[in-house]
Amino acid sequence: MQMVEKKRKKPGRKLINIDIEQVERLASQGLGNTQIARALGVSWDTLDRNRKRSAEFEDALKRGQARGLATVTNSLYQSANDGNVTAQIFYLKNRDSNAWADKVETTFNVDLKNVIDNARERLGNDQEHIIEAKTVDIKEIQIGKTKSNKGINPQIQEDKDKK
Repeated sequence: MQMVEKKRKKPGRKLINIDIEQVERLASQGLGNTQIARALGVSWDTLDRNRKRSAEFEDALKRGQARGLATVTNSLYQSANDGNVTAQIFYLKNRDSNAWADKVETTFNVDLKNVIDNARERLGNDQEHIIEAKTVDIKEIQIGKTKSNKGINPQIQEDKDKK
């Protein structure tokens, strides 16, 4: 008796083919990878596996993103040339930020050693003006505030106490 060997099927999921042109079109509309996967009805993992497996798939994503960016950039440029002041400002701030930026960057160099030495020197010269630190209980402060904050002028209160 002779044993017949059966060919085993490859374990794993069935390969899902994704239309590369549709991926490029969706990427050109500004969709991210997760949004493209949802639009195609596949999981992000499936899209990512196809992207890693095929250089053509990765190129389609990049071409689509570049095409979408070029379309919007051209529209912005055309609007700026047509006199849209907001588009002109936006374009200039992004293309020449050194000359058109709103924020001004200021750099300070502080030598802490000199600052501390100067402070010590001032303290050494003004020993008579040093105020003694005193520990105060927060409850004393709150009690003092409630007595004076009852809506009665303290001078009027004193006058009432004298009568």
